[in-house]
Amino acid sequence: MSEMSEKALTAKPWRRVVVKVGTSSIVDAAGEIKYPVINRLAQTLTQLEQTGYDVILVTSGAIGVALKQMHQAKRPTDIPAQQALAAIGQSYLMAIYNQSFAFYQQHVGQVLLTYDVFHNKQMLRHTIDAIAAMLQQRVIPIINENDVIAVDELDHQHSFGDNDRLAAMVTHETAADALIVLSDIDALYTANPHNDPTAQPIPLVTAVTETLRAGARGSSTLGTGGMATKLVAADYLLQHGRQMVLINGENPATILDVLAGEAVGTLFKGE
Repeated sequence: MSEMSEKALTAKPWRRVVVKVGTSSIVDAAGEIKYPVINRLAQTLTQLEQTGYDVILVTSGAIGVALKQMHQAKRPTDIPAQQALAAIGQSYLMAIYNQSFAFYQQHVGQVLLTYDVFHNKQMLRHTIDAIAAMLQQRVIPIINENDVIAVDELDHQHSFGDNDRLAAMVTHETAADALIVLSDIDALYTANPHNDPTAQPIPLVTAVTETLRAGARGSSTLGTGGMATKLVAADYLLQHGRQMVLINGENPATILDVLAGEAVGTLFKGE
């Protein structure tokens, strides 16, 4: 770990980026959908697409959105109930995205994946080809896990476990330059900033160490991820020679600062 220099972000300009938005970024703790945040996200990603970037969005939030629609206070624990909420929430989530992007005259396309797609060469090739075809037509793919069927049965793994892992795998398989993760925290810290006033942000991580892993605990109320899953995603990308940036998702326009090379959040970049 070291200080982030002015030129730390890019050895060469990024042209293809994956943006991952977590449930906590688009649904607040009370279960209310953050429509202004989703709108700013749509505006920012459209601006990137219109200036020549290939943009892929990986989104969580289907179950979080469905809880509000179905007037439920908390996420259920049984799998069938979660699957039902995922089915309800995914359609509504895509409706929100479609409406938000349509305002900026940007086309989007839904892609629902399961873990086993990445371990079947033919399925993976078809999936990557479909995403490439959308990008060629200047369509932004919106990817989520297919939570309606993504359950682990016997020795056949269907589920990613969290969308941080999904986003990292999509970043690698689509040959994207980097993954930008929008979270409910400004950066990776030396300790939990909510509990420790001495916690300091870490601007640059060159390797995910056991010390970092040990300090990453907890998850959001509505989502399944947390800092631990983001470190797993970062480690995966570092091992595959790719980069990741963790930033606060409250203002998605911060993505533009990242791509401008500004020192924002935490950059995960191998030495």
